[in-house]
Amino acid sequence: MKTIEWKDWEIFCRVVEGAGFTKGAELADVPKSSASAAVSRLEMQLGVRLFERTTRRVRVTERGQQLYDRVAPLFTELREISAEAVSVSTEVAGTLRIATPYEVGSLHLSPSLTRLLRLHPALRVEVDVTWDQPDLVERGYDLVFVMTNTGLHDSSFASKRVVLIDRGFFASPALIRARGLPRTPQDLANWPMLGNAEDRRWEFLRDGTEVASLAVEPRMRTQNAEIRLKAALDGLGVARLSPRYVQDELDQGRLVRVLPGYTSSPLKVYVLMPARKLMPASVRAFLDVLEETLGSADTRLVAARG
Repeated sequence: MKTIEWKDWEIFCRVVEGAGFTKGAELADVPKSSASAAVSRLEMQLGVRLFERTTRRVRVTERGQQLYDRVAPLFTELREISAEAVSVSTEVAGTLRIATPYEVGSLHLSPSLTRLLRLHPALRVEVDVTWDQPDLVERGYDLVFVMTNTGLHDSSFASKRVVLIDRGFFASPALIRARGLPRTPQDLANWPMLGNAEDRRWEFLRDGTEVASLAVEPRMRTQNAEIRLKAALDGLGVARLSPRYVQDELDQGRLVRVLPGYTSSPLKVYVLMPARKLMPASVRAFLDVLEETLGSADTRLVAARG
């Protein structure tokens, strides 16, 4: 019996997952020509066609799909076994890859990352800034932080809610002079507003209980809180932001909190990670440091599933 080339099988799985040789080769981290050659060898060995190829597309055959459905879970299990074996090591080393929204990284993760790197000199960290929820496996991230008004989208990854970010309402002194100081949430109805992409209404809470809400049509929508902050400083509208994020502007009198007796619904920040029985030592070390750091600040940690 011929030697089984397991790498060819793995590349075959990646081509199925990538719906083509270009993406499959990228996922397998091999040249496209190597991916094509691996699939051809496998087809010759098995005596079956695994893909229908045309000049415009590649489609897995029925037999190819059947083989993928049986083989792919085995490679997933092998990767988990490998990750578990690596996690046994007590040394925290290698590279930890993280994706996070800017505000979460700058305000909440920076102290934890500083502490982590001081504790583990052999560890390297790569942090990408994104407001989207990237695919952990496809992009090769160890941890992804997601900020949302509601809950997580359906996800097969393990998740933990790590931060609740309080929010209030802020405007420039010039805008308040022009519009008058609002006394109730309804007083903001005709104000220009600066919101994020999902803002359709703003909630007004007292002692954690919603007492009013206001339909909003922001004149500017952006996930980038820094852009909203600068627009608020320029008097372009009232913005819903984290008090902690705008504290310097409040201290300098460049921004005023309107309706200070109210808060708004908090943003929820989750951390996503591949579901493993045992996690790599670097991930475990960072989560431990994160919990210790955030637990001592004005944020709350709550275990959850996505």
